[in-house]
Amino acid sequence: MNQSIERYKAALAQSRESRFSGERPAAEPLRCVHSYTKDVDAIIIDVFTTLISPKIGDIPVCLIALGGYGRGELCPYSDIDLLILHDEKSALPGEIAAAIRFFWDIGLTMGCVVRTINECSRILGQDLATDTAFLENRLLAGDGGLYRRLIRDAVEPYFTKKKNRLVGEFRRILHAELYSPETALYRVEPDLKNGICALRDCHRLLWAERLRVGVGNLEELHTKSKFSARETKQFSADYAFYIGLRSMVHRVCGRRIDILESALQPDIARLYGFGDNGAGILMERFFKTVRGIRLFLLSYLEKSPAGTSLWTYFRKRVSAVEAAPGISMCEGIFFSAGKEAFRRRDSVWIMTLFRQALRYQASFSVELRHYIRVIVGTLSVDDFKSQEVGAIFREILSFEGAVGHVFQLMHETETLWRLIPQFEDLTCKVEYDSYHEFTIDQHILQTLVAADDLSGERDRHLRDLYARCPQKMLLRLGLLLHDIGKALPGDHVVNGAIIAETVCERLGLDEDESRRVKTLIYHHLDMSEFSLHREPEKHVLEEFAKLLEDRVNLDMLYLVTVLDIRCVGHSAWTSWKAYQLEQLYTSLGRLLEMPGSVQPAAPAGGGKSAVSYVRDTIPEDQVRHKEWLAALAPGELQIHCDKFHGFERLTVCGWDRMGFLRDSIGCISSEGYNILSAHIFSMPEGKVLDIFYVEPPPYPALSAEKRLSNLNVKWNGIKSGATTADALIAERLRLYPPRRLRPAPHGETEVTIDTVSSTTASIIEIRAADTFGLLHRIVQCFIKNGVNILSGRLSTRVDRANDVFYVTDANNGKIVDSRILENLRTDIIAALQATES
Repeated sequence: MNQSIERYKAALAQSRESRFSGERPAAEPLRCVHSYTKDVDAIIIDVFTTLISPKIGDIPVCLIALGGYGRGELCPYSDIDLLILHDEKSALPGEIAAAIRFFWDIGLTMGCVVRTINECSRILGQDLATDTAFLENRLLAGDGGLYRRLIRDAVEPYFTKKKNRLVGEFRRILHAELYSPETALYRVEPDLKNGICALRDCHRLLWAERLRVGVGNLEELHTKSKFSARETKQFSADYAFYIGLRSMVHRVCGRRIDILESALQPDIARLYGFGDNGAGILMERFFKTVRGIRLFLLSYLEKSPAGTSLWTYFRKRVSAVEAAPGISMCEGIFFSAGKEAFRRRDSVWIMTLFRQALRYQASFSVELRHYIRVIVGTLSVDDFKSQEVGAIFREILSFEGAVGHVFQLMHETETLWRLIPQFEDLTCKVEYDSYHEFTIDQHILQTLVAADDLSGERDRHLRDLYARCPQKMLLRLGLLLHDIGKALPGDHVVNGAIIAETVCERLGLDEDESRRVKTLIYHHLDMSEFSLHREPEKHVLEEFAKLLEDRVNLDMLYLVTVLDIRCVGHSAWTSWKAYQLEQLYTSLGRLLEMPGSVQPAAPAGGGKSAVSYVRDTIPEDQVRHKEWLAALAPGELQIHCDKFHGFERLTVCGWDRMGFLRDSIGCISSEGYNILSAHIFSMPEGKVLDIFYVEPPPYPALSAEKRLSNLNVKWNGIKSGATTADALIAERLRLYPPRRLRPAPHGETEVTIDTVSSTTASIIEIRAADTFGLLHRIVQCFIKNGVNILSGRLSTRVDRANDVFYVTDANNGKIVDSRILENLRTDIIAALQATES
């Protein structure tokens, strides 16, 4: 007997090794589990033939595989559900029990029962797990006539009678899980078998369709269940990936385990060929698979129990509400109402749908989600840069009701990636630490849902703060962007604050709104650090209060901090943390109420430009700028480049002279960069520091390093007198005639002159259509009129430039001569209108 045990153990181990070695489970997962199942079949049949058949003689007995084993999908250490069926007229000898023990001894985890046909009939209907096990049955060995009697007398009659009830139950469970507010699809340690949209949910769909139309395998979902060939193919691939991943987990652990724990992910990533640091790649692929399965299951639920479209099912019975042109709403879901919807393919129509989803608190059908995703795929980021799109997005951000579900829809349809391109890099990205339970993108989206829930918050203080928040748009944008920098190496709050600069410009926020959003992002970890990890002294809190500036920022930052912690994981928020944060909030509130407590201190001799520099520049950048300016050699120009998704930041350090800004802008524009915004600062010791946020041109295709080299060559050409900024831009226009980067301009050129607000400079504000070389032409006008630029903030809000300059005369005195200012205004308008025409 011992020799037999060792022989079967060896055969089982060899099968596991041969079927699941190398990268096979990743490359052909279903073939692996099917082959392994056949190997286990052979062992069980051999045991039956050797140990049981000789002992039972003519007694009718058969072995039947049930459940996953019956389906033929055994992972390396899956449970084996086995039914030993015998005739009730015959008593089985004790060898049956010995055979069951033998199965355990050779290393099979058994779920084995011994029953008659009558006993099987009685247990059917007692619980759903038993029913589904019998639904997937397969004869292994023994009396075939007995097996056919079981099917004829017990299994088929039961499932024929209970078909509708069981299909309804499977659909009910799927609906409850997919639409539950507690659903967490994107946990970083997912349950591969019983999690939401995991293998068990896939099985529920297959069970329902087996009962309803006789689906026998994945491919028949197309031919019998009326899913498209594309949908069926993708679902089959996603299902196979799940099977392969579960097999890998079993193999690495050497036992049955269905949780993909963080500690296992690096080893499994290597088995998938993703390399030593491939855990993040593995999990991104996993979560994209989860998303695909979710859409497939939602599509199934949108069909009626008879398999037809739910929209068709209801349209014949009730009148639907037209939510938008070509779109109707039924049962809280938007459906395309015919070919009219498919004629619309622009960004404004898409954004209108999301706005309507807010107003009706509705969701989208899977068909509509797919259609929107297809349209979005044909559009570029520039197609979403318009006044109308920006206005709708701001309206969504400002909505008084719940907005979280709409941002989920935006993300799922990839629309959010067009509005905020950096969000694409966070999709399904995993953060490996001991706190975060969800992917970064889902953590962010959950904070927006959690903000909605504050309207019904039990904590009255939090509920009141949220209710009276005067700028929910800024609060929500702060939540949406608070971790946007995590896709890049380095400090994510620094990256996030820089990215927020361009996002706020694109969305049309003014300077004050942009600064508040940047404050939320840059400081979103500070309150938790102060309250939970430090004992800050009074002067530290006083400095922090100065950075917050006012009660509005404090209230929003407090809410962002609470929501961020709550959405890290289910156990992250505690009563103690709540108490500590509230104490800090109260202390900071008292400091902000003290007279003169939040006045920013300007560097000695810095004047207006220095105050603006300190206010608009994050501390990390100030340190780098100080080092660069200190190292600046006489007559030297330095250009530093930071690369981000969709844009670059160029920091220019040099020595001030008349025409410096014109020449630097000329070099940048002639290289094809689209200048999104800029900060112009006059620094001490006659130095200047200009920061440009730019979009690199699509052609010619050059690296950032090559373009940086080109900029230095062009600057040296201007310095030596070999060329001019005008000549460089003219050459660019000749080689690459510009096309409009944005839709047709809205409104006329406006030039506003303010000689009252500042005691040291005149303020020139220019609003105009954003066109190629715009800044160069404006600066040329300043030079022509002998006007010196002390500082400036240049921005592109949606599709219009909004530039503000603090200017002086050649002797750095405030310009009070109205003739000079009026001539300047006339020249600027003429230069810009000539370009527009």
